[in-house]
Amino acid sequence: MEYEFNILYYINMYKKWWKTIVAFMVIAMFFTAIFSLLIPVSYVSTVTIISGGSGGSSSSIGKLLGLSGLGGGDSSNDIIVAILKSNRMAKDIQSFLEFNKKKKFSYAITTSPITAGLAIKVRGNDPLFTEKVANFIVQNLDKINSELNITPSKPMVKVLDSATYGARESRQTPRKILIAGLAAFLLMSLYIFFSDYLKKLKAQ
Repeated sequence: MEYEFNILYYINMYKKWWKTIVAFMVIAMFFTAIFSLLIPVSYVSTVTIISGGSGGSSSSIGKLLGLSGLGGGDSSNDIIVAILKSNRMAKDIQSFLEFNKKKKFSYAITTSPITAGLAIKVRGNDPLFTEKVANFIVQNLDKINSELNITPSKPMVKVLDSATYGARESRQTPRKILIAGLAAFLLMSLYIFFSDYLKKLKAQ
């Protein structure tokens, strides 16, 4: 079954269905707004560190990984990220929270590279403890490094900017509403034209 492109056909279809499309978009945008507002507030604290170090430190890391030609910054960052994601770090953070009687604190750790170092971000539901956990994990890096003797550099990293009281993250509600509206429009368009296509197939 072959069709020729006809702009009037599409215009007429939208004229016929526009009320349904608008209603579907409004419903999708409304529930997206409600859902966005009901999501718990998230806070973020960032600590920036300088990793790598002298040639001796870099070569030690290179030997540890069994690789040659590694730059101090990248190889150091890889090891730091591996430690941050380890079960050992997670257990130490949990012990830290239990010691501070904050068992219900939920958090997530992300990293992003900066020149000669890393920015470590801790997101959580308590602005005070995003700060405390962010600063704790940097201290814990040195503790783990000392115990495992990963690198002779002491401390393993140097803090460029300590974490501060967690900043409230934007819910980005307008952006989510816009995306929901566009998604609803596309879904309804697919449904309209696909259902019309099936009707034409049955009519043959």
